[in-house]
Amino acid sequence: MTTFITQARFTKDGLKGMVASPEDRAEVVGRLIGEVGGKLISYYMTSGDYDVLLIFEAASYEDVVPALIVAAAGGGVADLKTVTALKSSDMKSAFTKAGSIALSYRPPAVPVVNSAVGERNAPRADSQNEDAPVDTQDEAKTAVNILDGRRKAMEDIKAGRAAPYYFGSSPPSTSPRRKKPSADPAKK
Repeated sequence: MTTFITQARFTKDGLKGMVASPEDRAEVVGRLIGEVGGKLISYYMTSGDYDVLLIFEAASYEDVVPALIVAAAGGGVADLKTVTALKSSDMKSAFTKAGSIALSYRPPAVPVVNSAVGERNAPRADSQNEDAPVDTQDEAKTAVNILDGRRKAMEDIKAGRAAPYYFGSSPPSTSPRRKKPSADPAKK
C-alpha cells in the first residue's frame, strides 16, 4: 500500500455546516477512503493555508482519485492537494537508483552544476560560449538574474527589510525618497 497525504480547505458552505452542526469527520472520511480500498491513518484539523490534513493508505493514486472527486464535488472542501509519502528507506533506494541513472542522462541545454551528470558532461569554460546558441545564453542569464533577485529578496525579508523583487543583476541603489521636514515651523 502507498501512503498519501491530502490537504484541503473548507469552503464557506463547509464552514457554515460545521458551525451549524459540529461533527468529527474522521469516521465519514474513513468510510469514503475505504470505498476505494484505502485505509485512513490520521485525520487532522490544521491551521495555516489548509484546514484539513489526511494521512491514508491506498493501492495507488488512481484508486484514490474517485474518493477525492466525491469529496470535492460535495462542496464542503476545495483546493485538495494530494501527495505521495515515502519512507526514508524507500527514498534512499530511489536516490541510489537515481545516481546510477544520472551517469547516462544528458540534461537539456542548461548547464548542470555539482552533480554526477554535470561533472561528466559539463562543457569546458573555453568552449561553452562557442557551442551554446545566443538565445540559450540570454535565457540562462535571465534565469540567473531572477534567481539572484529571489535570493536577495529572501535575504531582505529575513533581515526585516522591505523586499522589492529584483529582476536585474543588482538591487536598486537608492532608497525610497522621503520628504525632508521643513525647518520653518509655520509650514508644519
